[in-house]
Amino acid sequence: MRTHKKITLINSGGTISSDYDGMIMRPGRVTSFDELEGRVQKVVSPFCMLSENMTWQSLKQLSDCLAGELETAEAIVITHGTDTLAYTAAYLGLTNVGIDIPVMLVSADLPLSNLQSNGSANLLCALAAIDEGSVKGVYVPYRNPFENPVLHASTRLLSSRDFDGGLNSALGKVCGYTDRTGKFIHSDRIEAHKFDLCGKGSKKPVQLLFANPGIDYKALARSAREQDAALVFAGYHTGSINSAADGIGLLEGIETYLAGGLSGEKYQSIEQMPSFVRVIDNIAPITLYTKVRIAHENFASDEERQAYILANTFGEYFN
Repeated sequence: MRTHKKITLINSGGTISSDYDGMIMRPGRVTSFDELEGRVQKVVSPFCMLSENMTWQSLKQLSDCLAGELETAEAIVITHGTDTLAYTAAYLGLTNVGIDIPVMLVSADLPLSNLQSNGSANLLCALAAIDEGSVKGVYVPYRNPFENPVLHASTRLLSSRDFDGGLNSALGKVCGYTDRTGKFIHSDRIEAHKFDLCGKGSKKPVQLLFANPGIDYKALARSAREQDAALVFAGYHTGSINSAADGIGLLEGIETYLAGGLSGEKYQSIEQMPSFVRVIDNIAPITLYTKVRIAHENFASDEERQAYILANTFGEYFN
C-alpha cells in the first residue's frame, strides 16, 4: 500500500489563501486547507501577498525559503496567486533544478469559500501527483474552466489567460492529469540537468516586452542604451514582431532576444530579421526572460550566459 507523503506547506498568499471581506478579497485569511488535513507537518510563511505585488526580490526570497526546506521535506506545497504565477514557477523551477522531491505551486481562481473556485481541484491534483511517486521538481497543478486538472512543468507556462485566469503550457505540453477517479496519470517525465549558478554576474536590467504595433522603437532603444538593459520580446512566432529597419532593427547594439517559433512555421519577416537579434525557438517567453535575468546575475561572460540560456535544464526547451 502506497504511503502518503507528509506535506511542508509554504503559504505565500494569493487568492487561495484569501477570503471575502465584504466585496474585497484579502490574502492570509486562510491558513489551513481541508484537502491537506492530517498531512501537513510544517507551515512556513515567508510573506503573504497577492501575486500582482511580487517583485524579483520576492522571487528570490521564496526560492530561498523553498531551498531551506528541501533537506527535511517529503513534499512541498506552495500557495500562490495566479496573476504572476508563471514568473514564480519559472524562477523556482530554474533555481531548484535536480531536487529529489515533488514541489507543487498551487493557486485558485476564486477563494475556497466560493463554490466555483478551482482551488480544491488544484490541491487534490497536487496531492495525486505527489502520491504517484515519480514526480520530482517544481510543478503547477491547475484546472481551467470546463477542463480536467492538469500538471504543468514550472518552466513551460504562458501568461495567465485574460478574463478567466486560465493557465496553459506552451504548445499544450503538460506533464500529466487527473482522471475522473482522481488518479494521477504521469504523461511526460522531465529529466533534470542541473546547471551550477555561480553568482558572479551583474545587476544588468532585463526587460520583457510583448510585441505590439504601438512600440516606439526609437524611444525603446534610447532607454535601453541609457540603462544598459537587455531586451526580451515575447512572440508566438517569428512573424509577430516588426523586423523591419524601422522596427527591431533600431535596437542594433543592444542585447536583444526574441522568444517564439513555437508553431515551427517561419514567416517572411524572418528573412529580414537583423542578425544581432537572438531568436530562441521552442521556449515559453516568460521562461526565456527569467533565464536571461538569472544568466546576468550568475555569469560574467556572454559565452557563459549563452551556454546557460540555451541549456535545457528542466524541460523548458521542447519540439
